[in-house]
Amino acid sequence: MQYYKKTQRFFRISMLLLLFLLSSTALLLGCESDGIETIAETANELEETHEQTVEELNLLLQEEAELQTQFEETLETDDDLTTLGDGTSPVFTNLSNRKERIERLGELEEEYTAHAETLRDYTGDILDENELDRLAEEADQFSEILGSFRSEYEQNIEDQENYFEGLAEEDASYDMFTEGINTLNEQHETMREHFYVLDEELSLLAQGIEELQQTIQETQEEEE
Repeated sequence: MQYYKKTQRFFRISMLLLLFLLSSTALLLGCESDGIETIAETANELEETHEQTVEELNLLLQEEAELQTQFEETLETDDDLTTLGDGTSPVFTNLSNRKERIERLGELEEEYTAHAETLRDYTGDILDENELDRLAEEADQFSEILGSFRSEYEQNIEDQENYFEGLAEEDASYDMFTEGINTLNEQHETMREHFYVLDEELSLLAQGIEELQQTIQETQEEEE
């Protein structure tokens, strides 16, 4: 009989614990069903994509600055410009590295679009859909601007590659050398303007991400 009572008591305690766990799980599922956790994760991923974009663009600028020095060194050390003809000059390594950066930016461009779609998919009642839509629009807009930048930059790299290879040809002339330099300088200035636009858009995007993260944090603190 005593064993039976102990068993009953243990069973009641177990049931209370089970009910508590089920209740807690229901609260967690209720929060998740609103989609806040998904949006919070998306905001963090969007922040990471933003940081990676800034890093890639900065490295792109750094490698651009190095190209001039590498080209000058080639002219000083290679009288016949054979390294431009066989592709062993450091300028071609520079071009290859920047191509890889542009490809990576293409991957990040797709990430912006995916994040924007997730933000728009939110159907909960707690977060402000207008705020999410604004950030989604900013992410889409930046993705579009980044896409245009990439296309033009890829063409510039191809033009630079053709120019350097052309200098090693037998019919290369001084006029070809100077005209090519002028063209590349003009392209460089144009791309600089694109970098300024990207910088401004990145600042706006960073602000939007920060505001959303702050909203989510405040909401989660209120729920505690």
